[in-house]
Amino acid sequence: MTATFMALTPIFLVIVMGIGLRRWLVPDLSFWRSVERLTYFVLFPSLLLHRLMTTQLPTGEVVSSIFALVLPAVAVAVLLLLLRPRLGMSGRDFPSFLMGSIRFNSYAGLAAASALYGDDGLALFALLLAIYVPTLNVISTGVLARYAGEVSTTPLAVMYAIVTNPIIIACIAGITFNLVGLRLPLVLDRTLAILGDAALGFGLISVGAALQVESLRLGGRTIAAASVIKLLVLPVLAAVLCVLFGVEGISRGIVVLFAALPCSPAAYVLARQMGGNAELMAGIITGTTAAAILTMPIIQALLG
Repeated sequence: MTATFMALTPIFLVIVMGIGLRRWLVPDLSFWRSVERLTYFVLFPSLLLHRLMTTQLPTGEVVSSIFALVLPAVAVAVLLLLLRPRLGMSGRDFPSFLMGSIRFNSYAGLAAASALYGDDGLALFALLLAIYVPTLNVISTGVLARYAGEVSTTPLAVMYAIVTNPIIIACIAGITFNLVGLRLPLVLDRTLAILGDAALGFGLISVGAALQVESLRLGGRTIAAASVIKLLVLPVLAAVLCVLFGVEGISRGIVVLFAALPCSPAAYVLARQMGGNAELMAGIITGTTAAAILTMPIIQALLG
């Protein structure tokens, strides 16, 4: 367990650094949005493309790993939809609560996968990312369109958002290039490597800068409930399915890590754009990230 804490602690320290930089050095919100866009559209796609092209892709347990990761999130989403009439939440609150219970922070996940499992773990994380991101985007946009209702979203618009996602494009391109044996010229390869090296630091700092500590005062019970589901229930379900499906070793560690990640700051943008309760969403993101400092190392050590 000590080794897990030592590997994950620097990740959260960099996130805390992002909070401090936003509060005391660069309070300009537009600057941090630009950093996040740079990370999202350039740095992380470069990291994923380079690692997937140059790392031996995992086989064997990939399909079982996908089911062990995706099924718990889908099951939780369906259960919350069935319980919605009993939860007493408004139309704007419920989509934010559901997204906070299943969405994940890919920046923290990639950094943790690299720290705990090296290039092999990072490659498997990227493979699962290519499946998990579209699944959660379909669920999130569908629930927002149905219950928040301020902006209508057609299936075609959802599909367009998925196929134009730079992370999805980078994952598919990297896997394809790897399978066909394509290698980039050395100059381009080193360029991608340099950009990829910058991705984790910028990504984690932007996570911290996006947190809104004051939002924790809003909807305390809802934030607590979403945190319990996201940080405890999902990883336990994923670990159980790993046992049932025979997922072991690094594959099991990556699946549990994926399920135990805090909610993504991107959920705040999605809630704001589609009429969800963006303030509540910010509170859930901040609450799950703060709680994950304790829960992720424990869950990873016990279940991963």
